[in-house]
Amino acid sequence: MSEGTAPLLDPLTELSRQAAAYDWAANGSLPLDRRYRERQLPLLDNRARAPLGPEAGAAEYWPPIRSAVIPIDSRRLAADTGITAFLDDLRRSDVASLVWWPGLAMRADRMHATLVGGLEEGAAFPAPRDQRIEVTVRGPWIGRFNTGRIYLPVQASDVASATALAQLRTRTGADHRPLLAGYLQLSGDVTGDSYRQLRDIVATHQNRIAVRLPLSELWLMDTMDDLVLRSHLAARIPLRNISPPIAEEIPS
Repeated sequence: MSEGTAPLLDPLTELSRQAAAYDWAANGSLPLDRRYRERQLPLLDNRARAPLGPEAGAAEYWPPIRSAVIPIDSRRLAADTGITAFLDDLRRSDVASLVWWPGLAMRADRMHATLVGGLEEGAAFPAPRDQRIEVTVRGPWIGRFNTGRIYLPVQASDVASATALAQLRTRTGADHRPLLAGYLQLSGDVTGDSYRQLRDIVATHQNRIAVRLPLSELWLMDTMDDLVLRSHLAARIPLRNISPPIAEEIPS
């Protein structure tokens, strides 16, 4: 397993090796860290967002950041029994009142895992070769940073998929790190019974969920906030084409 493919084929092991997961045993609560409070907590608002523009609000920035991302089909997730069981347990728990539930619907059409971040606008993104790529979405994970986010780790479903994704990162000079899809956001510190319940829910469902998603395309996405609430799909990059794929530009 190469340096580039290892984090893609086994993200949970790689995250554990990096001691990146929140240490549930060493703590009795889950406080929101400073970065989350400054960059994401102010975004938990149900209002409609304006298109991208230089008028940046709280926790927004300008100019936008462009990333190459792996789109996650939220409809496939919603239909999965493992995901449904996880959400049902979360809704029945004391943590439910701290979850920003409207975010599920507001972010449904832009759920993703970032493959390559910080691309220059207008920079060419290498077109993937004619190869099928499939990923598997795993169960909930919370890290030591951005502690208010519940992520779903994303792994390549096979060596060929991991190799193709790793090659794209190598060709853009991006870091080889585990893929994480932001799924749910918390609105406050988790303490007491809520903390113990969240810890148990994460432990219970982390290895039970495995949603396989064949990819038909990658996206180039511009965003001006960390939850991509103000964002624009700049291009679709098709996968598994007979002829060399050409990014489809999306009108602004």
